[in-house]
Amino acid sequence: MYTRRPPPPTKLAHYRQFAPRAAIHVSPLCLEGMSIGDKWVAAGFGTMDKESSFKLLDAYFDAGGNFIDTASIYQNGSSEQFIGEWAEERGIRDQLI
Repeated sequence: MYTRRPPPPTKLAHYRQFAPRAAIHVSPLCLEGMSIGDKWVAAGFGTMDKESSFKLLDAYFDAGGNFIDTASIYQNGSSEQFIGEWAEERGIRDQLI
């Protein structure tokens, strides 16, 4: 028999269809990856070391977030590096957009 999924732990886990013809569903808030990383201190944009970045990413994912914006330019690539390492260590790469 069909069993219902438990309700989402937070509103962040109320996923929405990414686009009308897309088969993927994303959290309603996208985590901006620009502040994750440690290469833009001199430019005055702030920094977040790997440990702090992983704590932020863990909290976001644990609350139901699965949608992360990143680009190779953010923090001169350290943003993508930190996010990739975090996802790989936790074995959740296939659960993120």
